[in-house]
Amino acid sequence: MEMDKHELIAALRIDHDRLRAVIDGLSDADLALAAQGDWTRGDVVAHIEWWERHSSHVIAALREGRDPYPSDEPFDLDARNARVFEENRGRPAADVRSGEAAAWADLVLAIQDAEDPDLFEPGRFAWTGGEPLVEIIHGDTDRHWAEHLPHLRSGGGPPTTGA
Repeated sequence: MEMDKHELIAALRIDHDRLRAVIDGLSDADLALAAQGDWTRGDVVAHIEWWERHSSHVIAALREGRDPYPSDEPFDLDARNARVFEENRGRPAADVRSGEAAAWADLVLAIQDAEDPDLFEPGRFAWTGGEPLVEIIHGDTDRHWAEHLPHLRSGGGPPTTGA
């Protein structure tokens, strides 16, 4: 069964609503609690925000015919996550909450602005290694949210190296 961008947004919205219910249920003090390794729950929300923005950035760059991350060096996931952590450490709870909400809204707009073939056609963009762009979006959103929901709910769990 093929999906279109409206169905994609509707499916992602269901999972994002679950994520936001957890985030919105956390007090400012809760966001300051340890979540995984050195990360607080607020750090996890900022990390989620960055990856949502990553999808928006990738969609825009590829649709404009640009490499999203031009560099001679390969994309190092662990180094990127460490940099995102350092850049966002200590952000106020309200800023983290509003930042994630804005990143999600921007991503929904980026998906809405894309053409279905841009999102779902395998091999459409060489940068994706033959995968449809939607796979990157899923990796940055619903799959990623599911990975981090336990950290937000319980504040526990070992550090992960995944996105």
